[in-house]
Amino acid sequence: MAIIVNADDFGLSEEVNNAIAEAFEKKLIDRTTLMVGMPAAEQAMELAMQKGFADKVGLHLNLTSGKPLSYAISSDPFMCNKAGEYTADFARNMKTRFFLPKGTSIAIEEEIRAQFDRYAKLGGTLWHIDSHHHVHTDPSIWRVLKKVFSDRPVSSVRLGRNMYRGGNVLMRLYKLMLNASIRKYCSGNPRYFGSAEDYREYIKTAPDLASRAEVEVMVHPVYDSSGNLADVSKGQFYALERLH
Repeated sequence: MAIIVNADDFGLSEEVNNAIAEAFEKKLIDRTTLMVGMPAAEQAMELAMQKGFADKVGLHLNLTSGKPLSYAISSDPFMCNKAGEYTADFARNMKTRFFLPKGTSIAIEEEIRAQFDRYAKLGGTLWHIDSHHHVHTDPSIWRVLKKVFSDRPVSSVRLGRNMYRGGNVLMRLYKLMLNASIRKYCSGNPRYFGSAEDYREYIKTAPDLASRAEVEVMVHPVYDSSGNLADVSKGQFYALERLH
């Protein structure tokens, strides 16, 4: 089938934007996803239009970094500090990853809709959705996100990471249920998702994976200390290599 290489964090900074544009130019990636609330978001879309890949820009939902676009969530102690900045505390707490107060869920829905609106205003047309720190795969966020699908033209949503061996049995079971739910709402999703590291390890035991199932591989293009194009993962730099 195919490997789809997605560059996360478009709009995070001008440097990241330039790294992603270079990765497109070198045909190392197939699409990217935009953080619409970051200061470099407008510059990112201007660059995408100039370089001819604006139709390959999806939305990178963000509930953990920087500041939100909407008011209610900025004053919600589960989501933001007194300065109105995301704390990401909810994403580090197992209880709030599964359950959030009703008022917080309402504020999150308002923020997601604001990010969808901002994405469309900036010229986004792909309507592929993923998220910063994978928060859309948390049950408390996924329940809210599903409500928004009814009136938005979402075509695909990133799966929960399933391109790995072993791991916690309960987590693997949850991923199976989550991914079944995602496919229910968006039938055009790949069968597998993981990082470039996940893919390289997984194909050691499944070398024909890309020929029998569509795979999404996540990368984070940046420049290393020597100015070379790289993929950063867990604070480490790796060569950004062609995977297809």
